[in-house]
Amino acid sequence: MRRIMEEKNVARMQEQINEQINTRNGIADRLVEKWSHKEGLELNKGQLYDLYNNNKSKARNLAIVMENEERHLKSLTETQISNAFISTPQTVVKVIRLGYPNSIRGDVFTEYAMTTTKDTIYKIETTYDRSVRGATAGAVTYESVADRYASEIEEYSITTSATTTFTGTVDVYPLRPYTVTVYLDGAPIGSDNGSGTISGTGISSGVIDYTTGVYTIVFSSALASTNTLVLAYSENSEVSTLYAQQGQFNIQLVGYDFRAHPYPLGFSWSKMAELQMDSGLNQNAEEVLIAAASDELKKSLDFQAINMANGASKWTSAVTFNTDWAGAGADSDKAHCQSVSKALRNASQKTYDALQRGGRATSYLAGSKACTYLTMHDAFKYDDAMPSVGAYKMGVLQNIPVYQVPSSIVAENDILCVYKNNREDANDSALTIASYVPMYRTQTLEHPNFYKESALAFFGDMKLQTKQYITRVTLSNLA
Repeated sequence: MRRIMEEKNVARMQEQINEQINTRNGIADRLVEKWSHKEGLELNKGQLYDLYNNNKSKARNLAIVMENEERHLKSLTETQISNAFISTPQTVVKVIRLGYPNSIRGDVFTEYAMTTTKDTIYKIETTYDRSVRGATAGAVTYESVADRYASEIEEYSITTSATTTFTGTVDVYPLRPYTVTVYLDGAPIGSDNGSGTISGTGISSGVIDYTTGVYTIVFSSALASTNTLVLAYSENSEVSTLYAQQGQFNIQLVGYDFRAHPYPLGFSWSKMAELQMDSGLNQNAEEVLIAAASDELKKSLDFQAINMANGASKWTSAVTFNTDWAGAGADSDKAHCQSVSKALRNASQKTYDALQRGGRATSYLAGSKACTYLTMHDAFKYDDAMPSVGAYKMGVLQNIPVYQVPSSIVAENDILCVYKNNREDANDSALTIASYVPMYRTQTLEHPNFYKESALAFFGDMKLQTKQYITRVTLSNLA
């Protein structure tokens, strides 16, 4: 009955999360429709619909953050807008439209648009309630390999020495007859006969009391301290004194709180540059400012996340791939490059070994020389749809996107293997980034030397959730 109730609770919580997601998506879809018909933002003529068809999550986030930006602008007076933005509020939103979709962080990690300055996303987690049979209380069940938790099977390790006789009392008793097995160095060598007698290969005599757990095992030859000796058996879980040994789960709804705060970035320009762009170069200074601010917004959004991810990858050592094809006995550099897939998969397997998921990366973040090396792989395909600014998608390797990252963030010969659960309701990735107001611009200061200064700020939050989702491959001996 308890298990049935727990299953109902899980289903109810999952329904609530799905309902919350569906409600948010419904609001976002209406905003996509609204902003698709805004003139002058390069969103009309179906462009936002195209983004929606290719990447619903990104289009929905874009619509929400533009709505937040518009609401913020409406709260300002006309004087405040004039002083803070130079250009029109429409221009500010246009900067967001141009810069936000080109950001890669929402593709590599989890990104969502906040609806208030303090927002929460949820994830259902099942944890162990008791530290029994290889499980640790409080540990997440799907990150554990405690295979005996849902059973009566106990394992009792016996300290070995240079002797033939071993006696003692197992930790949990009474025992069930016909369930005792003796393991020597991992191999089963003996068992009980249901009457308390233990026999087997190399065992001259053996007894065990099922009620008290007392045992004696005599070997025909002395063991060594380097041997491992284990008694495996089933406890009698129907006895009331052993009820506390039964495996039990806790199901909880884990909330991750995000609070919007600024990520500022200053910049400056000269009055002469304005005049030259307006007159000598026949370019509108405001349009140049839009393009520059869009690129800077995109870079700052991505670099913050990738920097954090790069540090998180240090939780484990890097997998090294030696690119010296001659030393490896390959026919050519290109032929040897095909083997880099093994190193990439081995790095992702570290994630799988730690968490029992994520055995295949969903994205690669690579330094400049590492990117060049990957282009020799037969399965690599170029993708030039994204502008080559900051961190950008430069291709696909075996259906996994490859993003080039400056060497100041990811070393030129390194590749970060990143896993993300792409199920919409999972909220399960290495990093989660929350956006509230993507861009706020401060009042412009004009100095006596005819230079102007201003600053941009992204308002949002960023949290590292699962560092084990990021591993690293280092390419050695790159030419």
